[in-house]
Amino acid sequence: MIRRRWALSLLAAALLALALWRGGASGWPAPAGQPIAPRRALGAAVLAGQLFVAGGWSGTATQLDTVEVWEASSGRWRAGAALQVARSQHALVAVSGQLWAVAGWSQTRGLVPEMERWAPGAGWQVAGHLPQPRREPGAAAWDNEIVIAGGFDGASDGDLEGYSTRVDVFDPATRAWRRLPNLAVPRRGLVLVASGGQLFALGGYSAEGGFLNVVERYTRGASAWERLDWPITPRTWAAGVVLGDSVVLAGGYNLEGYQARIERVALATGAACLVRPLREPRAWLAAVPWEGGVLTLGGEAAGGMTGAVEWSTGKCQ
Repeated sequence: MIRRRWALSLLAAALLALALWRGGASGWPAPAGQPIAPRRALGAAVLAGQLFVAGGWSGTATQLDTVEVWEASSGRWRAGAALQVARSQHALVAVSGQLWAVAGWSQTRGLVPEMERWAPGAGWQVAGHLPQPRREPGAAAWDNEIVIAGGFDGASDGDLEGYSTRVDVFDPATRAWRRLPNLAVPRRGLVLVASGGQLFALGGYSAEGGFLNVVERYTRGASAWERLDWPITPRTWAAGVVLGDSVVLAGGYNLEGYQARIERVALATGAACLVRPLREPRAWLAAVPWEGGVLTLGGEAAGGMTGAVEWSTGKCQ
């Protein structure tokens, strides 16, 4: 009996240790509950099982060049090689075994045209330039290419000409750019995701339309984007990822303020449902698919910049 109790105690301890390693007392998969440096308008991506968080703005005089990497072996964040160009309102995209920091804004330099590439053992290097620099675009890896859609290149928020419909595609292998048909609706702060041979541009903000629930779909080889009547919440500065046959949209900002709402929308039909909301309503956050769910990182909340890291199953309530 004593041996049996001793064995059960060891098993319980092992299970507890595993739970703590996977995400602390909450039981969420690591690194949920392990905050990053507080910042908004950051980029995040997963490459070869490693999670990278790059750039952003912490409320100081200029943007950040800092990079944090989740170290699974130690269960904590570590400092990575810094970006060559500090930036926020950009995208971080993983494609073909490399990371690319694309677009963005610098308080000291304005719009950032440089594209930076990171590869294992090589650090960050400027490896290209945007044909039209802008901030707050949607960005997605599409097969082995990077798509940049919409964004803003105006002098002020009221600059109607600054809201972009432009869609550019970059081939990292050849360093060549090509154009896709323009979006029908100019906007900034949108979410762009890719699934199979299709692209989906969701939400955002425009000077004329305000906070948008506009969804457009582009099918490879088509001559134009198609407008979809999906019942998503109007918002900008949300984060989105593809999970299976759906897109999951988290957080954002609209007339009601900072959003905790998470929506899951079937890419084939547009059928939508609500997912358990964020614990901390926030906008200008980043998100990545992680262990079968969605990991949201950083952003701006009502109390200021946040380093919150939350994991969601992404499943309907």
